[in-house]
Amino acid sequence: MKKIIVVFSLVSFVFVLAFSIGQVTNASNSESIEMLMPQDDGVPSAESIAAGKAIYEGKGTCSVCHQVTGLGLPPTFPPLAKADYLLADRKRAIKQTMYGAKEPIVVNGNTYPGGMMVIPPLTDEEVKDVVNYILNSWGNKGGAVTIEEVKAAR
Repeated sequence: MKKIIVVFSLVSFVFVLAFSIGQVTNASNSESIEMLMPQDDGVPSAESIAAGKAIYEGKGTCSVCHQVTGLGLPPTFPPLAKADYLLADRKRAIKQTMYGAKEPIVVNGNTYPGGMMVIPPLTDEEVKDVVNYILNSWGNKGGAVTIEEVKAAR
């Protein structure tokens, strides 16, 4: 009788394991995978972050003044890394990415002269991506900017 229970338990375990593996391997399309691993809407996609990094370090030339590290070049160019000014107002971050900044600003208690030059024109998608990169790099936890927010700021 004990043998029957052990065999039955073993067969049941193997059946459940095979069924579970089958469910995961059948999840080949992105919809099924997303159902298994829900996304947090407050975090930008890896694609947006990667595209934003490319703009920040290349086309947008943001890194020339704010540096690849996001630490800026005090006392002239403010940091973006853990910057209270940046994280306080996403709308302002979007607008300044598109149009520059003319007025002096205070970042983490230090005053910077302003005069951020306008970078080469960016599409709405590029603005979204570069702001997502900046808001979520170097220890920043700024959430995800949407294309709708960028369009509203234009």
